[in-house]
Amino acid sequence: MGTNGFSAAVVTVSDGVARGTREDTSGATAESMLREAGFEVADRVVVPDERPEIETALIDLAARAVALVVTTGGTGFGPRDVTPEATAAVIDREAPGLAELMRRGGLDRTPMAALSRAVAGSRGSTLIINLPGSPRGVRESLEAVVPVVPHALELLAGRTGEHATGHADPPVPTIVNGASPAGPRVSAPVDLRPWVEVRAVKVQGSPPCAVGNRMDIVPGGEVRGTLGCAEFDEAAVVDAAAVMASGEPQTRTYRHEHGDVEVYLEPHRLAARLVVVSATDVARSLRRHGAELGSVTTMVEPRAERLVAADREFPGSVVASLAEVEIDAETEIVLTDHDAPAVTETLAAALRSPARYIGVMGSRRHVGPYMEELRSMGFSENDLARINSPVGLDLGGRSPQEIALAIAAGLVAARHSREGGWLATR
Repeated sequence: MGTNGFSAAVVTVSDGVARGTREDTSGATAESMLREAGFEVADRVVVPDERPEIETALIDLAARAVALVVTTGGTGFGPRDVTPEATAAVIDREAPGLAELMRRGGLDRTPMAALSRAVAGSRGSTLIINLPGSPRGVRESLEAVVPVVPHALELLAGRTGEHATGHADPPVPTIVNGASPAGPRVSAPVDLRPWVEVRAVKVQGSPPCAVGNRMDIVPGGEVRGTLGCAEFDEAAVVDAAAVMASGEPQTRTYRHEHGDVEVYLEPHRLAARLVVVSATDVARSLRRHGAELGSVTTMVEPRAERLVAADREFPGSVVASLAEVEIDAETEIVLTDHDAPAVTETLAAALRSPARYIGVMGSRRHVGPYMEELRSMGFSENDLARINSPVGLDLGGRSPQEIALAIAAGLVAARHSREGGWLATR
C-alpha cells in the first residue's frame, strides 16, 4: 500500500515486450521507483507501438480514476515512436513544465535527452507522463518530476488546503525496513534525499506558530509544512542547511513582533542501501544482518532458477541487474559468488557508480582475472583500489552465517573508518 495516498499505473509501450521477446526492465524500474516514492502501483499494462492501443490503455486507466499513469517507451524519433501523439490525443490539458523538467534533468547527463518528445498532461483527475524506454531514462526522468507530482495530483483531485506559505502538509513518518540501535528509521520526504525535520517545541507570547508545527526540509530541495509564517519558514530553511552539515540536532529561537518560538531541528539521513549480488546462503544471511543494521537491502540475481521464495519475501527488492538499482554515495555492494556470470561487467558498473563500498568474496587468485579484465577496460589503479577482496574481517568463521557476519562487521568498520579489532581495555 502506498504512503502518499495516490494510485499509479505503468504502461509499457514496446513491440518487443508485447511480443514476449524482450523483458520489461523499464516498466519494472518505473514500478519500483513509484513504490519507493509512496505510490500504490495498481496496474502494469503492456501495449505495442500502436496509437489506438496506447490511447485505449490511457483512456481506460483514467476512467478507473488512477491518479498517475506513466508510460515507458516510444518517445523518440523512430518511425514507430508514437507515444507522445497518442498521449496528446487523449489528454484534456498539457503540462509542459513536467516534460521540460524531465528533459532538463536528462540534459545534465547526456545531450541525447534533447531528442525526447515526451508529453505530460491530465485527463480528468489523472496525470499522464511519458517516460523514455530505457531503465536509466526512466530513473532520471522520475527523479526529476517525483518531487512535484504529489502536489500536482492534489490539485487535480481538488485539494486546496495548502498553508498560506504554499507548502503542503508534512508527510506522516513511516517505518522502513530495519531499525537502527537508536530506534526505527522514518521515511524521507518525496525528494528522496537527506532532510531536516523542524518542529516548534516552545512558544512565548502569541506568534503565528503553535507548539507542534512542523516542517520537513531537504537542503537545496523540497520543503513541506510550515511554522506558521513566511519569516519563520525562511529562517528554518537557512538553518536546516547548517544543521544537516553538522549532522547533529540543534535548537533555534525565531523572534516575531508578537512573540518567540523555539524550534528543534533534527537531521535525517536516508538508510544505507546494501546490494548483495548472487543468491547464495552468504547473501541471504548478509541481507538479514543488513536489515538489522538499518540498511535497505537489494538482491541482484539474473539466474531466476537460483532464487527461492524467501528471497522475494524478504523486505527489500530482488532485481536481475545492477542497472536496476539506484546507487548513491551511501550504497554498499558485495558480490557473494566469484564464479557467477558477468562478474566483470557487474564490477565495472559498480566502479562507475558513486557506491561507498564495493566488495567481492574470494581469494586474490580468484578475483585476479577480473581485475585484469577491468584494467583492459580502462579502469585505473585508483579505480581498482575501491574493490575490497577478500571481503570482511578475519573472524575465522567458515559457515555461510559466520562469513556473512564477518562481512557485515567489515561494513560497519568501513562506515566508521575503522580497521576492526579487539577493543583495548583500560
